[in-house]
Amino acid sequence: MSEPIDVAVFDIIETVFSLEPVRRAIATCGLDGRDLETWFAFGLRDAFALDVTHRAKPFPDILADALDELLAVRRVGANQAERDAVLGAFAQMPAQTGAGECFDMLRDSGIRIVALSNGPAERTRSLLESADLDTHVSDILSVEAVGRFKPHESVYRLAFEATGVAPAAHCMIACHAWDLHGAKRAGMQTAFVQRGQHYPSVMQPADMAGDELVDVARLIVERQG
Repeated sequence: MSEPIDVAVFDIIETVFSLEPVRRAIATCGLDGRDLETWFAFGLRDAFALDVTHRAKPFPDILADALDELLAVRRVGANQAERDAVLGAFAQMPAQTGAGECFDMLRDSGIRIVALSNGPAERTRSLLESADLDTHVSDILSVEAVGRFKPHESVYRLAFEATGVAPAAHCMIACHAWDLHGAKRAGMQTAFVQRGQHYPSVMQPADMAGDELVDVARLIVERQG
């Protein structure tokens, strides 16, 4: 039997909040909506490279440069106003379907909820407030505090320090396998929000997997017995 889960730690961007407004916004630069995943892959690649060389920069700055790289690769010109509109769309991300129900289920089961993002803490707070989810969350944590990026172990330790609970009593919830791999290596339990995605076999497997946030919440509550 796995250790009971006292704390649910949520990734924020894409896991709890939808990137669809950003997908639509990149069309203003002459890109295709399907370029969103490529753009984020560029950004994460650069974030990880900066992390391992101890030269971390704010994630919004990294994404801004990655957008310029993608525009160059696609041979698309865009003015500053168009680029700003794309980056500004992050402030308009709505909560994913079922996010509120998921948070309610966990809170009502006595599980503490923590937000842990590669993005700025204030942006995370603003998103949670706009979706009326802020009152569910006990701690809003950002990589800014340690100058590293997930999946570095020091980022997950932020949650342990904030809660005072053993690593194994935390469950990291994300739709990114690389995030869950890092959390697992840090001693956490993990839950994968699938949404039709493939989970790479080269990474440590998630302890649980559900199609959407509410499915994952049900699995966690059921596991509590």
